Amino acid sequence: MAEEQRRSDKPTKPSPTLSLDSWAVILALALSLAIWIGWIKQVPW
Repeated sequence: MAEEQRRSDKPTKPSPTLSLDSWAVILALALSLAIWIGWIKQVPW
C-alpha cells in the first residue's frame, strides 16, 4: 500500500487532448475532403 501511495503522490503529465492516431485520422479526412472537393487535382502515386 505504501508503494501505491507514493506513485499516486507524484503529479502526472496531463494527457494530450488528441492522440497521434486522432491527428492522423483528422489529416486523412481533411486530405480526402480536399481531393473530393477538387482542391487537389491530381494525386501522384
